Amino acid sequence: MRIIDLLTVQGGTPRLRLLGSAVASSIGGVLLLATVNLAAEKMARTGFDQVDWGLAAVFIAAAAIYYYAEVFLVGRVGADLETAIDFMRVRILGRIRRADFVQLERVGQQTLFESVTQATQTISQNSQFIALALRSGILSAAVLLYILYLSPLAFVVVAVGVSVGGWIYARLGARLHRRHQEMMKEEAGLFESLSDLFDGFKEIRLSSRRSADFGLAIAEQFRHVGTVRLDVQTHIFNQFIIGQVIFYFLLAVVVFAIPAYGLGAHIDIVKVATAVIFIIGPLSGLIHSLGILAASNAAAEKILRLDADLAGIEDVIEQVEPRSLPSDFSEIHLSGIRYAYDGAGDDSSFAIGPIDLTIKRGEIIFITGGNGSGKSTLMKVLCGFYRPQNGRIDVDGTAIGSATMRSYREMIAAVYSDFHLFPRLYGISPDRIAEAEPLLRMLEMDKISNLHGNRFNRIDLSTGQKKRLALVVALLEQRPVLVLDEWAADQDPHFRRRFYREILPELRRRGLTVIAVTHDDVYFDAADRRYHLDEGRLNIVPSAAGA
Repeated sequence: MRIIDLLTVQGGTPRLRLLGSAVASSIGGVLLLATVNLAAEKMARTGFDQVDWGLAAVFIAAAAIYYYAEVFLVGRVGADLETAIDFMRVRILGRIRRADFVQLERVGQQTLFESVTQATQTISQNSQFIALALRSGILSAAVLLYILYLSPLAFVVVAVGVSVGGWIYARLGARLHRRHQEMMKEEAGLFESLSDLFDGFKEIRLSSRRSADFGLAIAEQFRHVGTVRLDVQTHIFNQFIIGQVIFYFLLAVVVFAIPAYGLGAHIDIVKVATAVIFIIGPLSGLIHSLGILAASNAAAEKILRLDADLAGIEDVIEQVEPRSLPSDFSEIHLSGIRYAYDGAGDDSSFAIGPIDLTIKRGEIIFITGGNGSGKSTLMKVLCGFYRPQNGRIDVDGTAIGSATMRSYREMIAAVYSDFHLFPRLYGISPDRIAEAEPLLRMLEMDKISNLHGNRFNRIDLSTGQKKRLALVVALLEQRPVLVLDEWAADQDPHFRRRFYREILPELRRRGLTVIAVTHDDVYFDAADRRYHLDEGRLNIVPSAAGA
């Protein structure tokens, strides 16, 4: 089972430890049963006027073994599963950080988020039932061996009954597994719709028709998910009841059928019946746990499959020894760069290039172009997220490849159009954080948001203000190249003018190379050079000042 595979992802051997505690618990349970049978048999022979303290001591010892082994098993399974889940979360997040950007986009945020949160939570919440299933299975096998000791014939009858019941349950379980998979898929779709509700709240409130249609659609999703979940729960309950009925029939065969046909002459029916009654408990527990175990197993399968998928899309640059680039540079040169999205052979595909671009240290370069012209794609190629299919990127004549890509990326700080503002500063040393105050003043944010330690005390701001804080973070990284994708688009007119007329010259004075995607034609003269993208082709505009 995949849930067992999950327990061993760290390379340890928790299965042996768990198996040992389950066996100890089962031995204690069988000793309890055997001791009770022996005591009852002795009382039947000698009367009830004395207590066999030896058997009583064995009973107490067996109860202690059963109790401590059971407590250890449940606690150990929970601890091992939590350790495995934590390990898998960290490993998956690490694989996401090292994944190839293009292929990670295809996996999708929903799949990643659902696997890391919902699937792991399903396993964590049901760890005690996993322990119960393990113990119940081994205890049932141990009781069957005890019945074999009492009577081979009774063992055959009980074993056949258990096998038939197990076969019926397995047939029902196959459908349950399919329904579990469907339920998880439906819940993932519901999560996507809830994300749409929160992310698209303004758009929904803006249109009554859209709001009503969305409400009907999501209500239908809730009803459908509820129907599937109810079907799963009903199926689990039906399995439990069918299992109970099968074992009651089995008890009836032992008590009524064997004596009726004269097969019980050499069988202690009372002891066998007691054993059958005793086995109903662990088997019922096993039946009850298997439905939950199926959900946990499906969740473990999803986690392990995602882990394997992410392992297969690790960025090649993470697999080679990195090579450093010069601490300072004179120019970055893109020559013959071409990048096409999948399906480049058909007429509807989009590609940029061939592109030739030279970026000199300390320059301010503007990239302009209409929507869909390829500006964002070019920025992703320039920053090393997309690997060009033709052409090359050079830094002072050194080609950027797998060994130098990490060093190349370390040269670039960026604020993208779809930027994310982290509330905490990651990867920035305390001495650099101390330099944030003058940057906040320069960007007119010192009276709106400040740093407390390595965290912003406020980020519930307008998009333009968040972009200013994101620019503060980018400048604190102290990298020689700054990429800004439509950064000024959300600034008010006063600050937009200040950005182009005061802040950009200040950044140039500090030695930064700024590459900015912009539509602000009033301020095109602020750039040293301007390039225009049209249908993936990059052309220099002869005079930035006269544009």
